[in-house]
Amino acid sequence: MMTRQLNTAPRGFTLIEVLAAMILFALLATILLGTVRNAEQSTTATTTSNERNEQYTRTHAFLSEHIGNTLPLRWRRELNQPLKFAGRSDSIIYLAPITSYIAEGGVMWWQLSVRDQAQKKQLVLHRVPQDPETKEVPDVKTGEAIILADRIDSLALSYFDPGDDPVQQPEAGSWVDSWDEVARMPTLVKIRITETGGYRWPDLLVPLRVSQAVGCNFDFSKQRCVIDGNVRR
Repeated sequence: MMTRQLNTAPRGFTLIEVLAAMILFALLATILLGTVRNAEQSTTATTTSNERNEQYTRTHAFLSEHIGNTLPLRWRRELNQPLKFAGRSDSIIYLAPITSYIAEGGVMWWQLSVRDQAQKKQLVLHRVPQDPETKEVPDVKTGEAIILADRIDSLALSYFDPGDDPVQQPEAGSWVDSWDEVARMPTLVKIRITETGGYRWPDLLVPLRVSQAVGCNFDFSKQRCVIDGNVRR
């Protein structure tokens, strides 16, 4: 009696099974890569947002302190002694101490503006030493540059003019794009910064701490501004 032998050799995968496995593997790989890519994009967006918030928060805090310390000093030996201050719509030039502590010789010219550097724009603060004997605003941009922020598209400044009699006519005040008054300072400076890509920072309003209409002559020995209604030449 002949017995039938069973075929116990291992069976290989068919072509259909191999194709099905490859398709399944490709689908799983696509899903995995998409998940990783979305996670990377989310992380990048979060990092960019955090960097942007940190940049404008830090810059706003510095400018609020620094421009707020503007000193309304006057040109000596000039008729009617105009103030040393130049406010334009895209830049502001002013006199302020290097730090909040004012020491003799510590007052410098400063200019806030946007500059093009290697095909990218930066918010920059230039500074040069003050020469008490000069009779005109120096070219501050030739001085040392301090970079405050990167990826900046534009800077827009405006100045609040309280009017001739802010006490009796407080409603007479208005915002102007440039400051041409030589006898008095604005009471507020509005700073509007727009980043590359169109994102605009919250507007910064800086009150000038010493903004008397008559200005002052700084007394280094007493560490304060001396207000004199009868300013002498």
